[in-house]
Amino acid sequence: MKKSEHKLTFMQTMIMVSSTLIGAGVLTLPRSAAETDSPSGWIMILLQGVIFIIITLLFLPFLQRNSGKTIYELNSIAAGKFIGFLFNLYISLYFIGIVCYQARVLGEVVGFFLLKNTPMALVVFIFLAVAIYHVAGGVYPISKVYAYIFPVSLIIFMTLLMFSFRLFNLNYLRPVFEGGYQGFFSLFPKTLLYFSGFEIILYLIPFMRNPKQVKKAVAFGIAISTVFYSITLFVVIGCMTVAEAKTVTWPTISLIHALEIQGIFIERFDLFLQITWTAQQFVCMLGSFKGAHLGLTSIFNLKNKNNPWLLALLLAVTFILALYPKDLIDVFRYGTLLGYAFLGVITIPFFIMLLSWVQKKLGRSQLQ
Repeated sequence: MKKSEHKLTFMQTMIMVSSTLIGAGVLTLPRSAAETDSPSGWIMILLQGVIFIIITLLFLPFLQRNSGKTIYELNSIAAGKFIGFLFNLYISLYFIGIVCYQARVLGEVVGFFLLKNTPMALVVFIFLAVAIYHVAGGVYPISKVYAYIFPVSLIIFMTLLMFSFRLFNLNYLRPVFEGGYQGFFSLFPKTLLYFSGFEIILYLIPFMRNPKQVKKAVAFGIAISTVFYSITLFVVIGCMTVAEAKTVTWPTISLIHALEIQGIFIERFDLFLQITWTAQQFVCMLGSFKGAHLGLTSIFNLKNKNNPWLLALLLAVTFILALYPKDLIDVFRYGTLLGYAFLGVITIPFFIMLLSWVQKKLGRSQLQ
C-alpha cells in the first residue's frame, strides 16, 4: 500500500463510502419507514442524510491531520493501551455484527426468492468465504470490486424504479410531513442502520492517495446514498401506500414483482432487482469485513496482515453468528440494536479528539 498507484483515488473512496451505505435498506427501508404511519419518510431520510454529513465533517479534520494512522492506531495513542484496546474491540465487534446482519439478510433473500431448495447456511457460508478471499486481498482490490458493481447496481435500480411510475399515485404521499417532528424522531431509530457504512472512513484515510479530498468524498458518498434511499422510499410508498408497505416483508421486491409492461418479452422484472441487489449487498459487506479484519489485526498486534488463523476465525465467527437469529423478526431486532451501536462508533472519534486536545494543553499530545 505504499505505492501511490495502489492507493485509493477520490472516486474510489466515494464509491466505497456510498456503496457500503446501500445494502439491505433497498429492500427493507420502505417497511421500516411505513411503521411511523407517515408517507413523508422520504423527506425525513433527506434530513437524516444532512445530519450525518454534518457529523462526519466535524471529526474528519482531525483524521485528516493524522492521515497516516487508522482509527485503531489513533485510539491506542490518544486513549492509552487499555482504553484504546476497549475502543478497538468495540469497533471490531461492531463491524463483525454488521457483517453477520448483512450476510443473514443476504441468505434470507437469496434463499426465499432465488435458491428455495438450497439450505440458507450453505448460501451464507459461500458468500462469507468469498468475502474473506477479498478481505485477504487488501483495501485496493476491494475498491475495484466496488467500482465494478456499484454503477451497474445504481443504473438497474433507478431504471426499475422509473418503470414503477406506471403505478405511482401522488395522493399516497399526502399529507406532506404528517406527524411533524414527532414523526421524524420516531423514524430516526428505525433507520439508523441504513446510514451505517460511512464509518469505514475511520480506517480508509491512510489508504487514500490524497487525504485532503476525504471530506468531499464522504460528503458526496453519503449524499448519493441518501438521495437514492429517498427516491426509493418516495416511489415505493407512492405506488403501494403506507398501509400496504407496512405489511410486506420486502416492499421493493413486491413492487417490482407486480410490475408488468405490455410489449416487452421479459415478464419478471424482480429477477433483475434480486440479482443486482445480491451483488450490491455482497460488496456492501466487504467494507465492514475489512474493518473488522484490520481491527483484530491491530488488537492482536499481528505482523502478518493476512494471518490464516485470523481469517479462519473471522469466517467461523461470522458464519455462526449470522445463523444465530431464529427468524426474520429476530434479524430485524438485531439490526435495530446495531443501529444504536453505530451511534457509539461515530462518537469515538469525538472522544479521541477531546483527549488529544487535553493532551495538547498539557504538552503531551503525540497527535496533530
